[in-house]
Amino acid sequence: MYDAHDAFACALVHPGLAPTVRAELVEATIGAEAPGRGWRSRRKSFAIFRWAAKHGYVDRSLLSAPLAERVDLRPPRRPKNPALDPHPQGARGAIACFAVVWPRFRERLESERKHESWLDYTGIADMGRRHFFAFTSGCKARWVEDVFDAMEHVLVHGDDEAKNLVVVGLMEAVQTCAYPAGRAGDRYEAALRPCAAKAWADLIEGWTGEEIRTLDAWRKKA
Repeated sequence: MYDAHDAFACALVHPGLAPTVRAELVEATIGAEAPGRGWRSRRKSFAIFRWAAKHGYVDRSLLSAPLAERVDLRPPRRPKNPALDPHPQGARGAIACFAVVWPRFRERLESERKHESWLDYTGIADMGRRHFFAFTSGCKARWVEDVFDAMEHVLVHGDDEAKNLVVVGLMEAVQTCAYPAGRAGDRYEAALRPCAAKAWADLIEGWTGEEIRTLDAWRKKA
């Protein structure tokens, strides 16, 4: 049984398997129609799956809803910072969420607005790149994790304009840094919260082609 678990783990991370095939493997192994096994064996399979999903090897959006519930893929969590606008409206509302959690960004934003030099999309793109380099350099300041939470918050609770700023303004800019960064870029991708991870994958697929939903798959295609 240990060999079977090893084989399951290896299959989920195998670069030659398409995301749809990995999802089908998960369904066949631990889905509703999967053959019955002992609880210890199933618990180990679930643990392997959770690990693979967390690190982006399994696309959550391709799984059946019952399986997602059974493996406890939780809905997007509420932000840690209660000061965030519960329903960010427009680009200004989205930007305000990042200003709340990132003091230096807030200072820059206030200064540039005072001098009428702030532009929403170029400003948020630069913020995204700075966040990427802080994260990949190992910065442990609280705002680094809080920015991930703010991204998730806007994508879950914001209106369409607020969400568009995060995806088109921030994520596109970060992907231009993450793509050539190799494993550092993959670590950033794995740190994204659930809704942000899906938006990130959708963005990659939109640019590169069907079923190309991770940086690693994008590099292999190129």
